[in-house]
Amino acid sequence: MALCRVEISNIYVDQNTGSPVVILEDPQSGNMLPILIAPLEASLIAIELEGKKPIRPLSHDLMLNILKELNWSVESIIVDDLKNNIFYAKLVLFSDIGRVEVDSRPSDAIALALRAKAPIYVRKKVFALALGIENIAKGIDKDMLKDLLEDLEIDDVGGKIM
Repeated sequence: MALCRVEISNIYVDQNTGSPVVILEDPQSGNMLPILIAPLEASLIAIELEGKKPIRPLSHDLMLNILKELNWSVESIIVDDLKNNIFYAKLVLFSDIGRVEVDSRPSDAIALALRAKAPIYVRKKVFALALGIENIAKGIDKDMLKDLLEDLEIDDVGGKIM
């Protein structure tokens, strides 16, 4: 699975829809992935980005506290798919007994990753699906394009390659 490590570039409210949007950016390629998120999760992400510490634990702080008490850690999060305009993510958790991936909304995964100081990744396939393969393919080398295309499945492109 070809992954890009990303950073949160921005979080803002879209003027057309009134919905919050988080922008994930691949610093190597400059590709940006906008993901619409709910207002509550946007505020929870913004609170962490601004370094504000609430008096009592918020929901993602609670999740992290539970994981710590159970001796689990957040290894990373991966925005790993885009189907029907819905983004999918996974929390990658680990402990002495193993490693698990847990399905998550990207907004919750991002909020938890920020609190855990864990890296955020996006599958190259997701960039291609969101931005269009022809846009993402400009300026990448042959090996990177091969990785990208290997991750694509026929269902990802609506049954059409051309």
